[in-house]
Amino acid sequence: MSKEFDFSKLVDFSNWMDFDSFMQDFDVRLDKDIKKSLEERRKLRKILLANPKIKEAIRPHEKDMEKWESLLEWAGKELFGGNVCGVDGTVSHYPMASGTRCRIGIVATSYKNNRIEKVLYVSERQLAEKSKSPMEHFNKLLRSHRISNMLVRAIMLYGERQLALQRPEKWKFVHGELLPYELRTGIGAYRALDVSLEMGKRLIEEKTIIGVIEDTQRLDLLNAGAILERGQYMPVTDLKGELRFYLDGDEKKGRSGAHFNPKDRETFEKFIDDYAENIRIGIFRVGYKPFLFQAHKDVFDEAAALFIKDSLNQPMRGFPLLIDYADAVCSKVLSAGDFRKQITSRIAKISPDALGFEMMARSTRRR
Repeated sequence: MSKEFDFSKLVDFSNWMDFDSFMQDFDVRLDKDIKKSLEERRKLRKILLANPKIKEAIRPHEKDMEKWESLLEWAGKELFGGNVCGVDGTVSHYPMASGTRCRIGIVATSYKNNRIEKVLYVSERQLAEKSKSPMEHFNKLLRSHRISNMLVRAIMLYGERQLALQRPEKWKFVHGELLPYELRTGIGAYRALDVSLEMGKRLIEEKTIIGVIEDTQRLDLLNAGAILERGQYMPVTDLKGELRFYLDGDEKKGRSGAHFNPKDRETFEKFIDDYAENIRIGIFRVGYKPFLFQAHKDVFDEAAALFIKDSLNQPMRGFPLLIDYADAVCSKVLSAGDFRKQITSRIAKISPDALGFEMMARSTRRR
């Protein structure tokens, strides 16, 4: 870690300034930082393109353009013939002293008869285990409160992938990694690892389920995507390397490995050895920003053609419209804000005192 990032230097009050002084040259400092970042990216692009192996990995190759155009035409027929669906979900939860109330929605969208069709599934439940006594009830709530955020996200992500497997379309886009972080962890006391890895196995064996990743911490891969022109894609690694890094960590990068017990570690390692190298991780660019994707090695180019073709429906954003439309349905029909208001109004109607107790103190601040 550089001296500039030593914590004592970061919190040194000499680095702070009064608001008026701060605003005087704010634009100048901001412009300087942005230009520096753009210049570094330009240099990186030049270095990467000078590497013949990287340049060769970029697809489609000039010599293959006729074949690629034919593949895009096929992708259009698959998309608008109703053979492809996009799946996304949303989760809303309201922590209460009586247990976390959550609502999970998952949406599948597809093109049929030149329009987008959708199907919406909803699950709502109270995350509170049954107890024999009031004391046991609240002791169990302590545990569920600590893990509720990850648990409800894991339920949603599992539901999305389960819906993708059940859909009749041949090809499915899911939002995010095929086996997201929440499903890799096993979620502690909930013992979800075996179930999650079985889901991962089914997704990989299906071959035609594709993970399109909107947000990622792999900034190294996104920066590498700066070498891509619009409409290009390239393979960058495979899932085996990613999961091995998750399992073992990397001391040089300051990343610790997963905290599995011996049995779970053995189970995870077997999954990596048996299935993970079948999935390639690639990067594509249609709009201003590149995105990552995960697809089976046997259909990697076909998968790329499908979501690149769909992303051309919104060329500035450059992300598959089927997934974005599913997200829009989730946001509109299953608004998290509306969910909280609904619960708040019901609590208030039943017991105004209970409302004051259940609400987070921060939400009662005057603004």
